[in-house]
Amino acid sequence: MTERELFEAIGHVDDDLILAADAPVKKRRRVVHLHWRQVVSVAACACIVLGGAAVWRSGALRKSSIASEAAMAADVPEAAAETAPAPDMPMLDAAAPQAADADEGAAVEKDSAASGIALGLAQCVQIDGVLYFDTGSAVDCPPDRGADGVIETSVDRDAFPETDGCSNFGTGYSYWVTEDGVAIVEMDGAYWEFMAN
Repeated sequence: MTERELFEAIGHVDDDLILAADAPVKKRRRVVHLHWRQVVSVAACACIVLGGAAVWRSGALRKSSIASEAAMAADVPEAAAETAPAPDMPMLDAAAPQAADADEGAAVEKDSAASGIALGLAQCVQIDGVLYFDTGSAVDCPPDRGADGVIETSVDRDAFPETDGCSNFGTGYSYWVTEDGVAIVEMDGAYWEFMAN
């Protein structure tokens, strides 16, 4: 191409094309930001709606449970409510069938909430590094051999024994350990079965 041909080719170019080529390039990021803003706003609205529904539902459930408890309380006659056993009685009987206290046979208070908490832990004894827990089952026939040992130390009723020959229900009780992971403990003339855990 000669100089003359080049000059004629440039002369035929529109002025608009020359100005457009001279202008800086525009970036198209605005569309991408607008897209993410829409997604974020939709997600925020969904969170607000779901959170409101959860709060409304928990409030409705709470109101219905309070209403049902009130209705049940209204149905129970006052005389029956006074003679009904305390709620911790079944747990107390299962946890301590012999109901003997570690301090010289003092009576256990079965009707107080504090006694239910204190007796929430089952009676247990540690023998040879193994904890044996009271099953609540009495054994009809005692072992036909001498005792393997005597419980010599005791911890609080709501604690686990940490040494061998220690219990959380008192001292002075003879015990036998069988080969099948059972300990028999003699308490006040009765033989109780304790299982290894």
